[in-house]
Amino acid sequence: MSAEQLWETTLNPDTRRLLPVQLGKFDFAGTESLITKLMGKGEAAARRELMELHGDEVEIDV
Repeated sequence: MSAEQLWETTLNPDTRRLLPVQLGKFDFAGTESLITKLMGKGEAAARRELMELHGDEVEIDV
């Protein structure tokens, strides 16, 4: 992603939205751990396992 694309999609304060993220009943440490599994570098095996075990339980409201 180029710097211009990053500005347009993420960094521009006039168009970006910041939303709180809460993952179920987890505390901060639990949420942080799960976010790391979902988005962390080198976490592909943990991410795949998580999706295979819990992929059908996801509820999202966007």
